[in-house]
Amino acid sequence: MGVLTENRKFKNAGVLFFCDNVEKFISQAIVTCVLFKGLDKQFILDKKDFKLDISSNYEEVLKFLYTNLKIVYRMEGFGPRKEMLEIPDKALKECIINAMTHRDYSEKGAFIQVDIFDDRVEISNPGGLIIKESEFGTRSLSRNPTIFSLFNKLELVEHIGSGIGRIKGEMKKAGLKEPVFQFGKFFAVTLFRPTQEELGKMAGETTTQKTTQKTTQKTTQKTTQKTTQKTTQKILELIKENPKISRRELAKKIGITEDGIKFNLNQLKSQKKIKRIGPDKGGHWEIKE
Repeated sequence: MGVLTENRKFKNAGVLFFCDNVEKFISQAIVTCVLFKGLDKQFILDKKDFKLDISSNYEEVLKFLYTNLKIVYRMEGFGPRKEMLEIPDKALKECIINAMTHRDYSEKGAFIQVDIFDDRVEISNPGGLIIKESEFGTRSLSRNPTIFSLFNKLELVEHIGSGIGRIKGEMKKAGLKEPVFQFGKFFAVTLFRPTQEELGKMAGETTTQKTTQKTTQKTTQKTTQKTTQKTTQKILELIKENPKISRRELAKKIGITEDGIKFNLNQLKSQKKIKRIGPDKGGHWEIKE
């Protein structure tokens, strides 16, 4: 039984890294990334499901994070400004690699999830600890050693193994809160985004808090506006194709919740870009030119 299990894991690794149609063989090998507005899961601003090979998924998840997290610019002396992500790049990479290498690929109907909230990033994967909780962070044991080894050979990260200490170290070095780890049927890590004060310190600013807040607010507004505009544009295009389209159909086509659709429709109505003609059932949308 043990040999069969190891053979299955070896085959899974081959499919995950080298197959053109991973979903055909391992339907649960999906990474779902979601950008939420606020501190809970009520409103979705953007959502992506990545179903490619594991190394491509890794790159796509990083792109999603880079797109939706703030960039901090730090001036040091008279040299060129240093560009860095609000959450340390190395900590994010380590968390993604951990999720992909330690997830339980036999668990069907559950995916790796990357959720971005206003105050934090949560990365979770099916499969709890395979070591004692008291050994967490001090011992390294992989559920999928072949996947672990292939990631190492591809040099996608600087180091492999015992990454919990590095995640904590990177967050501490950036002056951010210590990450929170949760165990159970799922393993999850929460990386806290910087407050306005912490952003100012990361940027090395010595000016007033008012300047820090202004810079932070402009960056936040730009990111939120960009994502919201992309979603509302999709909604307008779908309404133009079918004025009678329902919220449920919009949610299904765009890939966000009905609450998220409702939020964006209200935004469009307040901007007088659309108008509802008739009741919810039997009525239709009208695009205002």
